[in-house]
Amino acid sequence: MNNPHDNISDELLARFLAETATPTEIAEVKNWLNSDPENQKELAAFEILWEKTADLKTNHIKVDTDAAWNKVRLQMKTNNSQSEHLTEKYNDYSQGRITRELPVKKPFSFPVWIAAAVSITILAFGWFIFKTQGNNPEQIEVATTNNTGETTLPDGTRVFLNYNSSISYPESFSGDLRSVALKGEAFFDVKPDASHPFVIDANGTQVRVLGTSFNVKAYKKELVRIDVKTGKVRVSKNDKKIELIKGQSAEVLNDTLKSMRADVNIMGYKTQVFDFNATNLGDVVNTLREGYHSDIRLSNQKLAQCRLTISFQKEPLDATLSVIAETLELHLRKDGKIYWLEGNGCQ
Repeated sequence: MNNPHDNISDELLARFLAETATPTEIAEVKNWLNSDPENQKELAAFEILWEKTADLKTNHIKVDTDAAWNKVRLQMKTNNSQSEHLTEKYNDYSQGRITRELPVKKPFSFPVWIAAAVSITILAFGWFIFKTQGNNPEQIEVATTNNTGETTLPDGTRVFLNYNSSISYPESFSGDLRSVALKGEAFFDVKPDASHPFVIDANGTQVRVLGTSFNVKAYKKELVRIDVKTGKVRVSKNDKKIELIKGQSAEVLNDTLKSMRADVNIMGYKTQVFDFNATNLGDVVNTLREGYHSDIRLSNQKLAQCRLTISFQKEPLDATLSVIAETLELHLRKDGKIYWLEGNGCQ
């Protein structure tokens, strides 16, 4: 008969649970537990099922442990899922805690074969429950590459993704929190729900809200940045926390949270609205480069210090750059996919 566990037998697990294993066998089981979190979960399942049969054992009845597990193993091999009922046991094992409660023995007058049959039935039924109930909701991932995209989460929250970004979330929210994970950049318009806070994991930074709109930038190898448009947002990293309101933003550097004024153009990739007030042309170009996802360059670095006060409302990039060139008396040239702003500088 094939053994469903790698490197360890059901019989050894049964002896371990029954506290009849030798010191060498105990060490073998512990090594097996430490080798893989799934092994810890498997043993947690076995222990719960084993305890279900404890009441059938008496001083007068002895059940063959190895034989019982050999029989019930056939039942266990036919099922494939996980059980929510085992969560607490699994958490104990995953944290290195193995807890056993001694069963209270009660006298029974059943014959041995009846006790063994009932034992196997309970074990098989418990294993079936473990394998077929309590699955975590299926995780859904929405991703973009060279495009933006929008999706609506199960609670009605709307998410607008920037280029090369992804969000993962459960098929349905359950429990006290609405938890999602973000890679890249996205604008969130969170559906208000005071009893179920909305939590975003962004590269190890946690963003927690009840209902508001804000932007989270969490690209790999870049600082995590949060800009709030409406409402209030709590940002935390390890034991550091900061609360932001409309018009505020924060950057996360290692364990440091830096508060600052929100960048009014940070969401330009979504809104295509840009507002510059005495802004250096170098910063204008950087903002437009990210907002339009286009290659825009200055032919002369002296141009980076030119100042510009101007606004754009959903204008095409060519029109936007033409206006900038005319305003600063520069020349706009396009070479393939590259836009060049050319000139000698500004007075």
